Amino acid sequence: MIKRTKHDKVFSDFIRHRDRWTCQRCGKVKNPMSPSSRKGLHCSHFYGRSTYATRFDSDNCVALCYGCHRYLGSHPAEHLEFITNHLGAERFRELTKRRNMKVKRRDFLNDHFYNELQLMLEEVQTPDYGPPYSMANPTGN
Repeated sequence: MIKRTKHDKVFSDFIRHRDRWTCQRCGKVKNPMSPSSRKGLHCSHFYGRSTYATRFDSDNCVALCYGCHRYLGSHPAEHLEFITNHLGAERFRELTKRRNMKVKRRDFLNDHFYNELQLMLEEVQTPDYGPPYSMANPTGN
């Protein structure tokens, strides 16, 4: 198992807030004030966290409920189709290029990058950030 850092926690919160606590596959909405919601809504990485080039890449992650996360994790072809549809073919190609870049762990696990992650999280926590968006509910209504 890959160790979860304080950077991972902030980034995971960023993804949940960016996706408005909504599963991007089935549209299930979680209550951010409920302690169980953190466990019930995951920050799902398409390319795993062991790949630092995309570990903190917002295109590589979506909020998924526990059931959808398990399902897509067990069905790689459907996971690929889901992420390609979610991003669009061109953005997915760019994500794959970034995944293959050589980066150093220290480029990400430092105080400067942690502060950047915290600023990203603060930005999506503002009430005027925008309506919920999900693949299951693309209009946000």
